[in-house]
Amino acid sequence: MRKYIPLAGWILVFEAVSVLIGLGTQSSVDGWYAGLVQPSFTPPNIAFPIMWSLLYAMIAAAGYYIWQARQAVGGRLRLKIFIAYMALNWSWSYIFFSLHQLLLGFIWIVVMDILAIAVIAMAWRDLRKAALLMIPPLGWTLFAAALNGAYWWLNR
Repeated sequence: MRKYIPLAGWILVFEAVSVLIGLGTQSSVDGWYAGLVQPSFTPPNIAFPIMWSLLYAMIAAAGYYIWQARQAVGGRLRLKIFIAYMALNWSWSYIFFSLHQLLLGFIWIVVMDILAIAVIAMAWRDLRKAALLMIPPLGWTLFAAALNGAYWWLNR
């Protein structure tokens, strides 16, 4: 049971960051974002905190396993790419919601998806658990990239 404490710590930190991001962008979601022309496939706002809570737990677990394997061959590079992915992930909301940069947000999330694919590919052979945990977040952010691109297109 004790071996799961560090994993729980990772998940707790990622969830806390998620809450802080949500709190930091809430006024823009209720104001600026609500005034945008919405693509027809925009989910209801309640879907986002639910999905991100689940996805951040998965990403945190993947990060934990990647961190544990950092001494393996290629482990440091994989960890650096994961850290870059998280930097883009956590900063996307600021770019999109706070700076109101729809095109930059779209480019940002596409680069983030490329990094997620790189993490999955680098983990697939020897760290399958981390790779599998990253697939649902990648699927959601691919959808979010399409949504972000549609918002940019409709509101340019």
